[in-house]
Amino acid sequence: MKSALILILCILSPLSWSIEIYTWVDEKGVQHFSDHPTNPKSSLIVLPEPPSHYPNNEVSPATNSFSETPTPKPMRLKVSIRTPTHDATIRSNAGNFDVVGYIDGKLHVSAKLQLLLDGRVYGAPKTSPHWSLTAIDRGTHTLTIQAQQNGKVIASSNTITVHLHRASVQYP
Repeated sequence: MKSALILILCILSPLSWSIEIYTWVDEKGVQHFSDHPTNPKSSLIVLPEPPSHYPNNEVSPATNSFSETPTPKPMRLKVSIRTPTHDATIRSNAGNFDVVGYIDGKLHVSAKLQLLLDGRVYGAPKTSPHWSLTAIDRGTHTLTIQAQQNGKVIASSNTITVHLHRASVQYP
């Protein structure tokens, strides 16, 4: 029983490539498809020839190498700073503020993010794009986020400038 079914399927499968398909658009603009030309406006759709064989990973005798499919280009990683914004004035008597970054793309498992404050490393590298800065001196500072992998910078945000204001008490 199974062998008869397999035999019938093997015989009929090449026939499925020779089916004619007709199409037409009705008065409402809807496109229809059929295997019979039931409408006078029907037109035959010509299908491309089926492949003679299906590709596999066998060794090609002509090139003596494996057939390769093109690999997609890797998406370029982009890093940016969401907050604070460039040229922002931050008022914090304690000198504390948060830096929140954004990663466009996928960060590799071995990659880390590093915050640079005034061009110097701030804290340890990490995978989360959020830093809480504490006890920062008043004045103008620059911030940059770098994505690093195996000791190399693979992406970097634009450097932004922020102005930290800390109130001070002056005695007469």
